Amino acid sequence: MLPRRATAVRALMPARPAPRTLAVDAAGPERSACTYTTAHQLARLVRQHYDAELGAIGLRATQYRLLVEILAHGPVRPCDLAESMSLSPSTLTRNLKPLIAAGWVDLGPGMDGRTRSVCITAAGCSKCAEGLPRWSMAQARVHRLMGSRQVGALHALVGQCLTSMSAAAE
Repeated sequence: MLPRRATAVRALMPARPAPRTLAVDAAGPERSACTYTTAHQLARLVRQHYDAELGAIGLRATQYRLLVEILAHGPVRPCDLAESMSLSPSTLTRNLKPLIAAGWVDLGPGMDGRTRSVCITAAGCSKCAEGLPRWSMAQARVHRLMGSRQVGALHALVGQCLTSMSAAAE
């Protein structure tokens, strides 16, 4: 594994094909790319660009996304927020802790005595505003590196895959 500082250098180098892994299907073992590994590698490389930009203001991409979601939904029950973000409740709880500790998010009583409510604070709104240009710069860089046609094709393909896999899960 390359050190993090080598990531920028690697981004400028010609792309190497993803490592191929052994997959087993109904026809038997054959050489093919593992879908999980390929998707994970791309997600990891994309996340590194966003994390590098947002790191300058003390955020990770996952934290910024969570702040933006809370801002968009207003006071929201944690279970509803987790569902809207396709997160497990335990992952949401773990991701909220540093935001609460930083004073960007509040977790208080909900509409009745049995529920809780997540809301963004004034400091959280300021952090969202501070993060927006960083997010935009990361997005522009990723689009530049991948190419706008590839990004459009990727978005369309991922959308189709999400639709078909979600329908199969129901």
